[in-house]
This record gives sequence, C-alpha cells and structure tokens, in this order.
Amino acid sequence: MTPVYFSTSNAEKFEAVKRFFHRSRTPPRLLKQEVPEVLSHDLDFVVREKAFEAYRRTPVHLFVEHGGLYIDHFKQLPGPLVKPFWNALQGDLCTLIPPGASRAAHVIQRVCYCDGQKLQVFEGRIEGSIAPMQKGTGLHWEPVFIPAGQTRTMGEMPLDEKLACSGSAQAYGKLRKALGRLLG
Repeated sequence: MTPVYFSTSNAEKFEAVKRFFHRSRTPPRLLKQEVPEVLSHDLDFVVREKAFEAYRRTPVHLFVEHGGLYIDHFKQLPGPLVKPFWNALQGDLCTLIPPGASRAAHVIQRVCYCDGQKLQVFEGRIEGSIAPMQKGTGLHWEPVFIPAGQTRTMGEMPLDEKLACSGSAQAYGKLRKALGRLLG
C-alpha cells in the first residue's frame, strides 16, 4: 500500500491529522518541511501551489492544508492571507469591528492531495462569528473565531471538540473517502 504523507512544518496541524485518521489502516505520515506559501486572495491557487511545491521538494504521495478566514465586515478579508494578518494584528482583529457592525465570518479549509500526476482539492466550510475579544490559544484565527452554534472560540476548545466542528475535519473526511484504498 502506498504511504500518504501530510506535508507541514506545524506540529499542531499534524496532531489534528493524526487524531482524525487514528482509525485508518494506514494513517498519513508526517513529512516535516517548510514550504513557502504563495500570497494570494485565491485560496484554491494557494493550496494547489503549496501542494505542487511540497511534491517538487519531496516526490511522494502527499497532501497539504491551507485555510482562510472570511470576515463580512472586512469584505471577506483576510481570506487565505490570514497568517500575515494575524501576525500583524493578533487579537486586535476583534476590536477593529465597530460595535453594532456584523461580526459574521466563515472559515474555509482546503486540503490538496498530490500524487505527481494530479492535484485533488477537498473543502470544508464552517460559519460563525468573530469574538468580541481574543480567547484561548491555537493557530492564527482560532482564538477569535466562534463556530455557529458554539459559545466558545476554537482556541478555547480541546482538540477533539475542535475537530468535531472544523472545516479541516470536513476536508479530511472528503480526502479519506476519495483515497479510501490508500488510507483505509
């Protein structure tokens, strides 16, 4: 059976992948590598370029993940540019939305699988809102995003709870279904 690798330099992301695929016959393996991210507002372009570059560096069956935070008040920014926005603003992102303005937002997570011959993209999406203030820890937007139907930010949730309502888990599920014979 051909092994499949998750290409990331982020230990937290790999822990989520391990947890999601823990019942698979052949769970994805870690391919720890830093792949430069293309700066673009087009999430599909970003995740495809990331997968292509990861495969170019290490030609094995692999997948990558990239997501975007789309805030209604900011006309869908930062989108896939969330990492540089978060690095510059962090929790101040919450205070930039004036009182009374819509705090509605959504997160789109895309996973791109590359086997050297084709790229396949799988998407997960969750609706929610921006918290009034940063709470908890986590990657980039997690401490400021409250999924619809929840009262806490993603950053306040333990990993299993976070996975239960995440766009990443939706995308991983679609990947697992598409690669059923490889991942089991």
